Amino acid sequence: MSQLTELVLLTVFLALFSRAEANPFVYNYEALRIGGLVFTALLVAGGVGVLCWGQCKPKRKNDEDASKI
Repeated sequence: MSQLTELVLLTVFLALFSRAEANPFVYNYEALRIGGLVFTALLVAGGVGVLCWGQCKPKRKNDEDASKI
């Protein structure tokens, strides 16, 4: 929860201190593209992390095999 709070505070801080341009419809497309790539990379890394979450756990020796009756 603290990471989410820090992210929100950082976003508000950057929004307040970013320089305003005369025309609000002029965009910095290079920064927008880089931000999109970073966002996409974080989403992909999070997805891979979620998919691999249970795969790296070591198996216990006491677990019974379901095929043995």
